[in-house]
Amino acid sequence: MSFEITQFGAVTILLLVMVAGELIAKITKGWVPSALVISLLLLAGFWTILPADLVARAGVTSAMFALVAGLLVANMGTLISRSEMIAQWKTVLIALMGIAAIVIICLTVGAAIFGWDNAVAAAPPLTGGAIATAMMRSAAEASGNTQAALIAVVCMAVQGLFGYPITSFCLNKETKRLSALYQKGELKTVATAVNGAAQGKKPCSTNMALLKLSAIALISYYLQTLTQGYVSMYVWCLILGFAAHEANIVEKDSLSKANCYGLAITLLMLYLFGGLSSSTPETILPVFGIAASLVVLSAVGMAAMAFLASKIFGQSFYMCYAVILNAFFGFPINVMLTEEALDNNTSSPEERAAVSGQVMPKMLIGGFVCVTIVSVLVAGILVKFI
Repeated sequence: MSFEITQFGAVTILLLVMVAGELIAKITKGWVPSALVISLLLLAGFWTILPADLVARAGVTSAMFALVAGLLVANMGTLISRSEMIAQWKTVLIALMGIAAIVIICLTVGAAIFGWDNAVAAAPPLTGGAIATAMMRSAAEASGNTQAALIAVVCMAVQGLFGYPITSFCLNKETKRLSALYQKGELKTVATAVNGAAQGKKPCSTNMALLKLSAIALISYYLQTLTQGYVSMYVWCLILGFAAHEANIVEKDSLSKANCYGLAITLLMLYLFGGLSSSTPETILPVFGIAASLVVLSAVGMAAMAFLASKIFGQSFYMCYAVILNAFFGFPINVMLTEEALDNNTSSPEERAAVSGQVMPKMLIGGFVCVTIVSVLVAGILVKFI
């Protein structure tokens, strides 16, 4: 059942749902993340009275998503300092350990309980990424295994429902811990000062800031084409955004200074959550038990690996687990959950910046390693075994 909705009506409905999620997150101080609330409300709506093309009716298209995502990721690159970028080799290894945990648990315990084909079909989607899901679904359908094809799709649909609250819990714990260290004067802050050539420079106009970020996104698109898609344009956006800031070409957080960051994030989230419209009862319910069980098993394996990583690299368990859980959603949900935790556990702009400098780069790098890069490689290997 659906009813006719105008463009402004569609926008209003979507924003009402997002505001409801934000209010519940604030009331519960982040322990019930807005992403989970928004997902459940929209899922219920799409299953009852909301049209499947609600986001399209609002004017938020895939082309707009690609544009906004490129600008945002390039802007995120400007937030990471040189020292922090160098230090992220640990984050890369932690994320890879998390991917290994998912594959191992699915192909051993998962295969023993739910069958080899089902476990193989589930592993790449659980490491993150729509492309990996599409690859496994196509391979399963080609082999005539419709159940395995459904499991691949449903794992991607439901993993966020488990990943959002667990990650929110970890990020709240970590930001609260770092906030306490900051208040004691014990937090090692990330240097944010730019060199003398950039100091005192007048902020760019909105158009100039957007032009610079758009140029980065354009170059990244061509680099993705040049690498035949093996390196996503969003990975290039992050790298080039960082390089442009280091070269004093782009200001730190220029999208916020151009007063565009909030709108860009909102548009990105609207498109992302609109993808839930394809998760129909006919798709989810027949294999929900198997998919949910594989997600839970993976989450347990990831927790064990996070504990091991915390001991190896001397980082907190909560931070390691949050990095690894990026596999369940990636960008931009990781940014959304991180900002909620920062809002709930810091009390001043300086404190927020100090804590964010420790958490946000790790979440960004973890998300790109899991979802944008490794998930496709895992799918490329496992697709031959289904």
